[in-house]
Amino acid sequence: MAAKMDKHELNEPDKLQLFFLLVRAFAEKHRVRIYAGGGIFILIALLASGWYLYRDHYQTSAGKIYNQIIEAAAKAGSPAGDAATIKGYKDLISQYPRSRAAAMANYRLGNLHSGRREYDAAISAYQEFLKNSSAESDLVTLTYNGLGACQEAKKDLNKALESYDMATKTSAASSFEVLNYSNIARVYEAKNDPAKAAEFYRKALDKTTDPLMTLYLKRKLAILG
Repeated sequence: MAAKMDKHELNEPDKLQLFFLLVRAFAEKHRVRIYAGGGIFILIALLASGWYLYRDHYQTSAGKIYNQIIEAAAKAGSPAGDAATIKGYKDLISQYPRSRAAAMANYRLGNLHSGRREYDAAISAYQEFLKNSSAESDLVTLTYNGLGACQEAKKDLNKALESYDMATKTSAASSFEVLNYSNIARVYEAKNDPAKAAEFYRKALDKTTDPLMTLYLKRKLAILG
């Protein structure tokens, strides 16, 4: 048998119904503000979606051009295709300066100019790569080594030493210890500091597992005494 409702319950308004009446009254009173707030929310959502789509298209377009340059360079070979490759990279960087492809183009430009002994152009490209690349990228370590090699070739040994030292402080430095230490040792050797050169050649020797590199480093240490 169902429980009987007392007189107070019969006379009390339904609480859920009362809640919706209050909400409706609030909405009618603040209708303009609610519409404005909803419009702003929709506008923000549209802008965010548009920006995401723009960035995705931007990165995709830059990536396609980058791949085309790589393919064309592979077909033409070096040095026959160098001029066209350099122009392609520079055009890509100009058109899509904030893209990941542009950062990679700067790294490849650095390598390309370095191989052609165009050291100032290589240094500039390497520096641009470092400005726009993630600190976690393995290429940062290699870029500092490339930068140091160009400075070393220009006989700017102090700057070369700074670049090689920066390579030892990157997040991926542990993967390139032999390269980093042997480069630093070579600069100290060129600076007529045999004690520091031997110190870093020993560090490189402790890290290498390559028989040829081991032989090379031992010969260097033997020469330095």
